[in-house]
Amino acid sequence: MSHRSKKVASLLQEVISEIIMYELNNPVFKQLITLTEVRIGDDLKKAIVYFTVYKGDTEEVEKALNKAKGYIKKLLREKITLKFLPDIEFRKDDRLEKEKKLDELFAKISQKAKIKNE
Repeated sequence: MSHRSKKVASLLQEVISEIIMYELNNPVFKQLITLTEVRIGDDLKKAIVYFTVYKGDTEEVEKALNKAKGYIKKLLREKITLKFLPDIEFRKDDRLEKEKKLDELFAKISQKAKIKNE
């Protein structure tokens, strides 16, 4: 990512977070939602917003966010000034789940290695 796209991604993450917390009235958004990362291409045309939900239904939040993305984009236009506002797509961040699975696999491998050495 270029320097400009990193700055735009950071700005989008901050402003979208505020919009979700304070301006969306859907009860789904009252859960603890954390935007973990915004990835944006160097052409600044599309932004993928990754999020996690603490003790909630991630699938339901993902559907609600993608359904509200037009309204979120409208609010973004009011809050920030960019020549081109990128299209937004919301995806759940499953890195923690993948890391947990890898940790479990490494634990199994090390346990098997200990058994073979005995």
